[in-house]
Amino acid sequence: MSVSKPVASIEFDHNGLRLAYKTTSDALDRWGGGDPVEQEFLMHMKDQLFRCLMESTLSIDAA
Repeated sequence: MSVSKPVASIEFDHNGLRLAYKTTSDALDRWGGGDPVEQEFLMHMKDQLFRCLMESTLSIDAA
């Protein structure tokens, strides 16, 4: 997957991150085929959301 210049940024609270991660994971689990670039994007997004979720969890635990 080629990396392109970001055109948007989104802010989530911890619960928003959990929901975004869950829906992305569900989309990958139920992947019915199609454009492989879309699947790669979802895999990348799931990885990035997981990283953000772990960072948020550590911040909550440290507080």
